Amino acid sequence: MNEILLRAPATIANFGPGFDVFALALAAPFDRFRIRRTDAAGVAVRIVDGFETLPTEPDRNTAGLAALHFFKTTGVPGGAEIEIHKAMPIASGLGSSAASAVAAAFGLDRLFGTRLAAADLIEIASQGEAASGGAAHADNVSASYLGGFVIVRNRHPLRIDRLEPPDIPIVVRVRRKSLTTSRGLIPDHLPLDRVKEQMAWCAAVVHAMAAGDLARIGEAINRDHISEPVRSSYIAGYAALKTRALEAGALGLNVSGGGSSVFAICPPDKLEAVAAVMRSTLETDAGGAPLVIVTKSSNQGVREIHGL
Repeated sequence: MNEILLRAPATIANFGPGFDVFALALAAPFDRFRIRRTDAAGVAVRIVDGFETLPTEPDRNTAGLAALHFFKTTGVPGGAEIEIHKAMPIASGLGSSAASAVAAAFGLDRLFGTRLAAADLIEIASQGEAASGGAAHADNVSASYLGGFVIVRNRHPLRIDRLEPPDIPIVVRVRRKSLTTSRGLIPDHLPLDRVKEQMAWCAAVVHAMAAGDLARIGEAINRDHISEPVRSSYIAGYAALKTRALEAGALGLNVSGGGSSVFAICPPDKLEAVAAVMRSTLETDAGGAPLVIVTKSSNQGVREIHGL
């Protein structure tokens, strides 16, 4: 096999209080990929359908960097051509870069028959993430690879736990972040009382996921002392938006990944009301009307497809 076609899903990392630990795969949006093996060494990246601002140099593109790590890790001879068909918004906290890294690692493993373990491929993909966020992260890539709800239990060595969530209706309000990354602004220390609250909320997320309790999932993701206070400060009108979404029937709302998108968990009969709130223009910036996506959780990660 010299070519493989793939799709990899968007994800919500830092899911609620789970900073660098929780992530959830989404049914939509997703990107599609064509990956070819070549006899000559080297990695070439091409991006289809616009997105001219994305780098295509292999060491600056998450798919390209993951491919370079794949060849370095496995030592297999040859190279790759990676064609990315983008449908996911970029730089918005929905795991676009992770999906590309996952597709590269997954596709090359299939093309070259290396049969690496899932943890090894997730580790290769996480190294590709460094091209986007400046450091290797495993939350988005784990969810995009495995699907479902993931818990990054340990980083070195990598240990991932996965739960199959119920159908979770989600409204995402997409905004491109104003900073490349706000990670350096996250506090290193919290007061003990807030640490205890954060631990309780994380436990509540896992319990609610395991129980399939939509209302409690929403309640549990609605609070966070680590990421939300910092990243929401770069989202104009965030506090008012959260209040209005909850009043419209959302069960919980928080920042998606590194921002500046936000997501709300809703009962099915409240999706349109919450989406209408999300479409309202509460910002003071000049970014124009936001993109609002009505989607849901997915238990399916990266997979092979038979056409683009």
